[in-house]
Amino acid sequence: MIELSVVLISRNQAWSIVRLMESVIRETASIPSKEIILVDSASTDKTIELAGGYPVRVLRLQPGQPLSPAIGRYVGYKKAQGEYVLFLDGDTELVEGWLSQALRVLRETPNAGAVTGHVINLPTAAIKEAAPLLREMQMRAPREVLWGSYGGGGAAMYRRAVLEEVGTFNPYLNSDEEPELGLRIRHAGYCILELDYPIVRHYNDAPVAVSTVLSRRRRNFLLGIGQGARYHLGSALLWWWLRERWWGPAACFWMAVGLGTLLRSFVVRDFTWFSLWVFGLCLLIAYLAFRKRSLRAALVAVVNWVLLAEGVMRGILIRPLPQENFRANFEVIKDLRDPGAVVAAPQKQMRTQEFIGNRGIANDSAKRPAGRPGIPVPHANKP
Repeated sequence: MIELSVVLISRNQAWSIVRLMESVIRETASIPSKEIILVDSASTDKTIELAGGYPVRVLRLQPGQPLSPAIGRYVGYKKAQGEYVLFLDGDTELVEGWLSQALRVLRETPNAGAVTGHVINLPTAAIKEAAPLLREMQMRAPREVLWGSYGGGGAAMYRRAVLEEVGTFNPYLNSDEEPELGLRIRHAGYCILELDYPIVRHYNDAPVAVSTVLSRRRRNFLLGIGQGARYHLGSALLWWWLRERWWGPAACFWMAVGLGTLLRSFVVRDFTWFSLWVFGLCLLIAYLAFRKRSLRAALVAVVNWVLLAEGVMRGILIRPLPQENFRANFEVIKDLRDPGAVVAAPQKQMRTQEFIGNRGIANDSAKRPAGRPGIPVPHANKP
């Protein structure tokens, strides 16, 4: 078996893919048994052409079908063969030194299902500059966290044996696939460790604006909490999911109270309770403005909560499907059996690739190994 598989996902990230590729190739140079797989989500820029210049396998998901980070990771995992599988997003850069430490921790910690690290968030303009050198630091012991890549950037390395047991990323989730996978891993009795060391530099310029929230809604990125709740409905994981993603249920509750008091006010011609709800909303905005040092940021946060509540309810209404039912249409753009063969454009007709499902599926909560502990962890990720 190959020791390490690196699965990269991208979509229109020609501006960053070269930096990602070079960082991965540099950090994996000392590992003799490895493979690198790029799963591209129908990019229309030069992402594929640039990636094709490196010794990686390139797959391109066909346009006209659902596309999401979870689907890219799922397809990449199904094509990977490594004992350990590292997932990275296209807008990141693997930090020097993290990989060797992470591999050592996984080898020495049999009950570790995944390893991640801190994330260095930078503006996209910084990608044109040389990466700053890391200061020498005294590393503390790894801590347990709830899921991989908490700081953003979709960066974490998983043990294949654990993913085969509990199931990999759920390709039907539009978002929140990493916390959902983390929940299943911990429910099976494994831990997720965060090294006291950065794993990636994440280049992102998402502005604090209503347009950003609307863009996330348009791409269905607000459905994940509701979808996860529906998947775990009737299982032991539902309570843990709602507890860990509490801001979703809280947004639904707050909006339900507001709509309920408004309807009651129209019926009884008494707007006292609705006025109290509006007063509470004003207090919330004032608190957020003080905390964020910006009234605009506070108002954007409120808009996000409103749309999140709607997204949670929409997600709950989506019928869950098992992972083994998933089908993806993709084309192999470059295969390492012929490293020089790079197809510039996909064919119009591409056959559907079928995958054998994992032994575990997203809503399967009955596979906890005997004698292993349940969910709690000493350090909880925060929203």
